[in-house]
Amino acid sequence: MRKLFALTGAAIAATALAGGPAVAAVPTKSKPPVTLEGKVNNKGEKSVKKGKISIEQDDFYFKPTFPKSKLGSKVTVKLKNEGKTQHTFTIPSLGIDTVLDPDMKATVEVTLPTDGALPFYCRFHGPTATNQGMQGAFFSKTGQALSTSASTASASSGTTATTGAAPTTATPSTSSGGGGYGY
Repeated sequence: MRKLFALTGAAIAATALAGGPAVAAVPTKSKPPVTLEGKVNNKGEKSVKKGKISIEQDDFYFKPTFPKSKLGSKVTVKLKNEGKTQHTFTIPSLGIDTVLDPDMKATVEVTLPTDGALPFYCRFHGPTATNQGMQGAFFSKTGQALSTSASTASASSGTTATTGAAPTTATPSTSSGGGGYGY
């Protein structure tokens, strides 16, 4: 019995020393490759393959959280909202603000900047809203700073959105205005 208490105490102490405060029910990944302001629900990294990547939106994270790609490359991002609430895929510097209802899919074309990582977030649950940690970033190398010229990169003029049933094309929800929030 004493061994059980000792092992339990050691495990709790090791957890406190290694990871700081514990977060219940949500395992955390290793240190993010890019530093973002505010909370980040890190669901890992994945490399962009042949200019394409699928990103899952859920309550309240992106998976993968950190897509890895070459600087200046064009990336086709296939989004699917697997959550129970509405989410966005927002990159203000590119005028991208795609809103997805639960079970909705969308495809967004993103041209990455040539000088650093490009952050994205859900404007309902990310750093500018409730800060529930729903944010991530495209990056090319660990420790990379955020881009200072993201506004020179571009997004395609269209977004294709589909529901869980038959594919349909929705009105693009990207903005071409400088404000970046689609208003």
